[in-house]
Amino acid sequence: MVPTLLKQSTNQGVRFFVFADTKERLQPYFRNKVLVDLISGGFAGFCSVMFNNPIDVIKTKMQGVNSEGLTVTSTFKYIMETRGPMGFYSGVVPRLSRVVLDAALTFSLFHSIKRAVTNLLVKPKTQ
Repeated sequence: MVPTLLKQSTNQGVRFFVFADTKERLQPYFRNKVLVDLISGGFAGFCSVMFNNPIDVIKTKMQGVNSEGLTVTSTFKYIMETRGPMGFYSGVVPRLSRVVLDAALTFSLFHSIKRAVTNLLVKPKTQ
């Protein structure tokens, strides 16, 4: 329960923070808003995976067979002793390929729809 809560909360926090910051930094260089959202969303997905993969590896190990009595701390120590720091990034490539594309599409579609709806609802001032 604790690893899942930790993973999900930090995952979304990193993703939204990185998206907003990247979008703000890219806007002066690109006129196409969809492209900015796509790049920012993909980068946000990349950062969230890299930040959260260690937590995900620990969570997955704790849910495995023969995991009775494992704690976050004992699982962390076990992975560090048996596989070293890179052990926390096992499975990162397939996850990156899925999450980067997912986040890029989700953010760009959401913001495109938001702009379209806003343009429909906000009537231009007539003079």
